[in-house]
Amino acid sequence: MRSACVRAWRSLRYDGLGVMPSQSARATSAAEARFRIAAPNARPRSVAVVPLDAAARALLQAVAAEGRFGARFVALAQGSDWLAELAGQTRALVEAIAAANMVVLVATAGAEAAGAAVVAELCAARQVMLAAVVVDGGETDGSALETTLAALRPHATMLVVAEGRDYVTAMLEALRA
Repeated sequence: MRSACVRAWRSLRYDGLGVMPSQSARATSAAEARFRIAAPNARPRSVAVVPLDAAARALLQAVAAEGRFGARFVALAQGSDWLAELAGQTRALVEAIAAANMVVLVATAGAEAAGAAVVAELCAARQVMLAAVVVDGGETDGSALETTLAALRPHATMLVVAEGRDYVTAMLEALRA
């Protein structure tokens, strides 16, 4: 009885030539194929990109004009009374965040980034990850950069200081935006 079990086990484990098939060879066999999941391993990523100041808006308009990204670029009010102007743009912002898996805020060094708190509240309500990029061209002093970082740090899961447009483009590519 025992020898029959050993022979049966060996016939399953060896290919008859005395060579044990590898794990990947067994995993790709027809017998194992029935256990595979016939669906993509991830949903496509949906990214909303929001500029927080006029310079960031101009930078993102240039990036969006390239047409390489499927991200949704949403513009916030940039005037002196941004909160009053936000009322007209709330619907577009809420729709963009509701459809997104991730929101990327873009601000330039020295910007107040006052709209970050509003966007962060919407992201928190929808449980959407919030990342922020501060573009520092090198022309601003350290205190201006610190002001922008201090405004974004409490809200962003990931906070990056970038040196220019090329970094923002590379980051959006890496995020599959």
